[in-house]
Amino acid sequence: MTRFADRLKAAPVMLTDGGIETRLIYEFNQPLPDFASFLPLFDREGRRALAAIYRSYMAVAADHDLPMQIGTPTWRAHPEGLARQGFAAAADLARVNGEAVTLLTDMRRDLGLDGQVFIAGVIGPRRDGYDPDGAPDAATAEAYHAPQVRVLAGLGVDLLYAPTFASTAELLGVARACAATGLPYALAPVIEADGRLPDGTPLGDAIARIDAGAAPRPLHFLVGCVHPTRFSAAAAHAAWPASHRVLGLKANASTLPPEQLDKLDHLDEGKPEAFATLMGGLHAAGYKVLGGCCGTSDAHIRALARRLTAERTG
Repeated sequence: MTRFADRLKAAPVMLTDGGIETRLIYEFNQPLPDFASFLPLFDREGRRALAAIYRSYMAVAADHDLPMQIGTPTWRAHPEGLARQGFAAAADLARVNGEAVTLLTDMRRDLGLDGQVFIAGVIGPRRDGYDPDGAPDAATAEAYHAPQVRVLAGLGVDLLYAPTFASTAELLGVARACAATGLPYALAPVIEADGRLPDGTPLGDAIARIDAGAAPRPLHFLVGCVHPTRFSAAAAHAAWPASHRVLGLKANASTLPPEQLDKLDHLDEGKPEAFATLMGGLHAAGYKVLGGCCGTSDAHIRALARRLTAERTG
């Protein structure tokens, strides 16, 4: 087993980071077209903002002595995502992803958190993370995502992580590309309140298809970019997998569904303590990998860490 897989198996919980893109936009006033969080890497103030965000999450792990999965700001650093921001799709692939990984590996080293903070190389969908229309089929997705996957694997990330996918077929292609590297990898589709992906596939069926179609199969699945109440509602449906392949949630702060969140011109961050209560309930129900997505900040992750630490110490 890998270092990450060993720690995940032994630990009672694995925290994750919280929101990156929404903090860049609303807290640090960074323009972020297409949610391309790699762009601030190449701007002095932007890089400072990214560093401050990631440092705030690593500080939670250090302060509460909990392991944490931190994702690289590379959700849009695939060929078409790079090209949309004026980068050379092929020539800049290694450079941009390399800058993202180096930022986090250097920070982890400087903070003395090797073995506690684990860096996830993030791969995002080719187009829309919430709309399956136009998503590639499995074979096309595997060929398309493989270059970024290979670059991230070669940079020494601890695992590969594909969040916010709406299409089962594209996610299967990504899984095959990740499997070919030999690294552990996790997938995190978005789901509707009825437990289905936006393409209509029941989550249980999507997991079964991917597990059967990629070798080795994913280490586990998460759900990404939905509120804990939406996750709990989905888990009550027959569409939910019967096995324990879903290990956790990177949750939004807002109860609004993604299509309504996209229309907001302000941040809906809710209350960190309420977020921690809901996420703590998921931990009590057996979910192990827990953290934040859109609208969350280090305040949400710190509130969750406090709750989990209090439960652990009795």
